[in-house]
Amino acid sequence: MQKGIKIHPATWIIWTLSASVVALLTRNPWYLLLLSLIGILVRWTGSGERPGGWFLRIYFSLLVTPAVLNLFFSRSGDTVLLELPIRWVGGPYTLEALVFGVSAGVQIACLLTIMMIFSERVSAQDLLRRTPSALYPVGVTASIGLTFVPHARRAYDALREAQQVRGYQPKGWRDLPKVVTPLVILSLERAIGIAESLVSRGWGRRELGGWRRIAVVSGLIGMALGLGIWILFPSQGWGSLVFVILSCVLLWFGFRTGDGSKRFRPDVWSQKDSLIAVFSLSPMIIFGFLAMTYPVSLTYYPYPKLSIPDFQWPIALSILLFSAPIWLGSHD
Repeated sequence: MQKGIKIHPATWIIWTLSASVVALLTRNPWYLLLLSLIGILVRWTGSGERPGGWFLRIYFSLLVTPAVLNLFFSRSGDTVLLELPIRWVGGPYTLEALVFGVSAGVQIACLLTIMMIFSERVSAQDLLRRTPSALYPVGVTASIGLTFVPHARRAYDALREAQQVRGYQPKGWRDLPKVVTPLVILSLERAIGIAESLVSRGWGRRELGGWRRIAVVSGLIGMALGLGIWILFPSQGWGSLVFVILSCVLLWFGFRTGDGSKRFRPDVWSQKDSLIAVFSLSPMIIFGFLAMTYPVSLTYYPYPKLSIPDFQWPIALSILLFSAPIWLGSHD
């Protein structure tokens, strides 16, 4: 049973979607660091688990790896840190390339923090239950993907414990097949079990037909047209937004199920969930509006001369709305 913040699973999905869109729309390290800090606090409050050394090591590695790669492979920038007169590896190594790589690492680490919260607060059953029956392969794949790493970790711990009980101690890389082979067998057995349970529950028997198929095809075409117009003609952002909204409506009507599946203990949508959903969607709307009208406020490009990223308080205050689960959600 999950402990910590108790809100509707759909609210967590809305929070994750909005936070991910915001993290992808901006490259400003100030805003990304603020969003990462809020994500860490939400995860800490939700799970009660203080960020440990493993989390800090992962975060630090995500910052360092893109920075080093961009430093070695980029030759742009005016502030030269080192210049080697050697072929292939020679040339100027600039501070601008290092900072740009760090900003990319901050964005990756921010997205990782958001997805960690999503994987901890939304179970595979919650996600599969809210997947339309027409998209059952996507739902099954997503649910298996969400549970693969935790199940693999538990299977590995059980395997190592069984080996230690028998007095077996690994001696090197040569003993790797003795660990990998049982893990593969356990994964296959779990996959077969999931497939059998889905077949016994009648998954995959519904197919799109009639007007639903037309609505889905039209929605996918409209979505492609809207995104294409946005990419090819950035000045026509409002027209592409209309295409995307209409396409989402068509897809919703096409994939919407009318069978009204019931649960023994249904999740209750409360007024707090509505408030958290509104607070979570507001930053995504603000950042989307800025991306179409004033994209300079969200970008950061240190080339050719390094400069300090801009920091605007109204934008930062909108990011603080993502902390709504902390002070509005129910706590166990």
